[in-house]
Amino acid sequence: MTTTKTILVLGATGKTGRRLLPYLSARGATVRAASRPRFDWNQPDTYAAALAGADAIYLVPPDLLEDATPIVGPFLDRAARAGVRRVVLLSSMGVEFPHEDPASGRNRLEQQVKASGPDWTILRPGGFNQNFSEGFLLPGILHANAIATATGDGAVAFVDADDIAAVAAAALTEDGHHQATYAITGPQAITFAEAAAIIGASAGRAIAHRPISSAELTQILCRAGLPANYAAIVVRDQEAIREGLGTRVTDVVPRIAGRAAIPFSAYAAHAAPAFATR
Repeated sequence: MTTTKTILVLGATGKTGRRLLPYLSARGATVRAASRPRFDWNQPDTYAAALAGADAIYLVPPDLLEDATPIVGPFLDRAARAGVRRVVLLSSMGVEFPHEDPASGRNRLEQQVKASGPDWTILRPGGFNQNFSEGFLLPGILHANAIATATGDGAVAFVDADDIAAVAAAALTEDGHHQATYAITGPQAITFAEAAAIIGASAGRAIAHRPISSAELTQILCRAGLPANYAAIVVRDQEAIREGLGTRVTDVVPRIAGRAAIPFSAYAAHAAPAFATR
């Protein structure tokens, strides 16, 4: 049963945001999809129109910032004053890794949301399936038939963006999710080498996993345009996976979304056109 009427979806064209929109509509919510130029994190004069009449927000922080709190904080203040009653934040399972600094930007953002006033829910997904077909791992697949990571033999319970969206839809439209933090994973932890083999089977050609050092990964990310402090987050998370800290499997998707989590093999079969050389 929908308890919120108008939901502002930030990052509405992103991996989870665009998949969230139809779930919310199916639940009877009025959806306001925020995208440029109508909404711009760096243009506070766009906040009022986006927030007007909104009951809830799906909060995807600004891209490629190690610490988004200086930007998100003023927006949350405006949201509370506008009468927003619920905020669902897309965070990261990396927050839970032992090496995460309590003062990291991700931790600071979670604390900021919790202190902002409205009811809150924190989503902490693991590595996205879609990083292979829509994200930073795709160029290597297309141009080198390889996936280069600093994860070694570490395994990850990769999670599908559609499953994250389904959990977000429940948190945004149902009661019972206030002050909940959900670690969202797929159904099975696999290594990047296993993921590469599955993608290769879907693509119809061999895809290899190429282990690289943390320093090499840093160079690749920075050459691709990532700010150094943001690249450090990616490297830190991959190092945690290498140390065996990414294998956790949770029941959040079946428990909250009411369906089985999507296996990596099913994802890869569906995403096969993205892996085709061109």
